[in-house]
Amino acid sequence: MTKNSIHSRVTPSPIFDCDFIQTAQLRVAKMHASAAHPVEPPTLVELEQALGERVQRYELWTQNWRNRVYRIELASGRAALAKQAVRGTEAMVQYQYDQLQLLSNLNIPGMRVPKALAFLRAKRVYVMEFAPGKTIESLLWNRSGRADLLLACELAGKILAQMHILRTEKISPMPVEPLARDLAAAPWHLSSREQKILQLALETFARAELRMGEIYYDYKPANLLFDNNQLFLVDPPDMVRQGAHLRDFVSFQSSMRRHLWRLSWRRPFDQRRTSIRQGMAAFEYGYFANIGRSYPEPALFASVVRFFELQRTAVLMTMQKGKVEAAYQKMPIAGQARLGNPLANRITLPLLEIEKRWLFRQLDRELP
Repeated sequence: MTKNSIHSRVTPSPIFDCDFIQTAQLRVAKMHASAAHPVEPPTLVELEQALGERVQRYELWTQNWRNRVYRIELASGRAALAKQAVRGTEAMVQYQYDQLQLLSNLNIPGMRVPKALAFLRAKRVYVMEFAPGKTIESLLWNRSGRADLLLACELAGKILAQMHILRTEKISPMPVEPLARDLAAAPWHLSSREQKILQLALETFARAELRMGEIYYDYKPANLLFDNNQLFLVDPPDMVRQGAHLRDFVSFQSSMRRHLWRLSWRRPFDQRRTSIRQGMAAFEYGYFANIGRSYPEPALFASVVRFFELQRTAVLMTMQKGKVEAAYQKMPIAGQARLGNPLANRITLPLLEIEKRWLFRQLDRELP
C-alpha cells in the first residue's frame, strides 16, 4: 500500500488542527522577531479601578518570553494573580479570561477554575483569584506526598474524561494525511528503520477512529493544583484548538514520564520513581473508568498515543532549538532568563533526541 493510497482514504474536517509542529515553527519565528508590541506593567491605580477595591501591594512573581505573572494582595485580605501577555494579542488574553468562566460552567465534579476578577484590555492583563493547593508536578517530587499524588492523578484522569465527553463533536477517522505532512516538518533525522515504522503506523492508523472536538492542549501536571480533593485548572487556553482529544491525554502522561526519567537519571534508586509510575497508572484508571467507549479501539490505543507523543516531542524540539539559537545569537528576548536556563535548553535537545528514539521503539512494539 502506497503512502498516497493511505492519504486518499481519509478526508478530515478542515476545522481540526493537525499542524502543531508547523505552528511551533511559526511561534519560534515570532520569538526571534525583534518587533514585539511593547506593553507596560499595570499600575496600582489601574488594578484598583478594574477590581473595584483597594490593592495593598503587588509584585512580579514570575515571567518568561511570553508572559508576566504578578501576585496581588488586596486590602480585604484576598490574594489574586494577574497574567500579562508580553507577546500576544488582546484577543488571546480575552479568550483566556473568558475560558475561566466557560470551563467553570462545565460543572465537572472535582474540577475548579479560579474565579475571573478583572480584565485590562489595553495592558493585555487579566486577573483571577489565587488558587490554593500544590501542583501535581510538585507532588511528584515531594517524598511525603504520595497519597495526594495518587488521588490527584486519578482525579485528573476522571476530570479529563468528563471534559472530553462534554466536548466531543464527532467520532471521525484519524487525519492521516495532514499528520504526515506535519511530521515531515519535524526538526529531526529519521533512520531508515524509523521511517519504516512511521510508514507502517500511518497505514495502520488509517482505520483508527478518534474523539474530535475542542482540546485543552496544556493539560499537564504543572497546570493542575490539588487541594482538598479538588483540582484547580490554572492556565486556561489562549485560543481555540480543535483536534483529537487524545492530545490532552498525551500531554499529561508524557509530562509525567519526563519527570520519571529526570528522577531516574539523577537518583536511579529513589523510591519516588515508583510513586510516579503509580500516578501515571492512577491517571489512566481515572480516565478509562469514566470515558465510556474507548476511541481509538483498545488494540490501537497504545500505539496511537505513542504516535501523538512523537508529534509532541517534535514540537518541543522545535521550541528548544529556537531557544538555543536565540541565546547563541544573544537576541534581546533571551535576556533575564526569559527563555529559561541556557545550559538546560542545550542539554534538553539531546534528551529529546533520546526520547524520540525510545518512542519509535515503543511504537514498533505496540503496533498491532
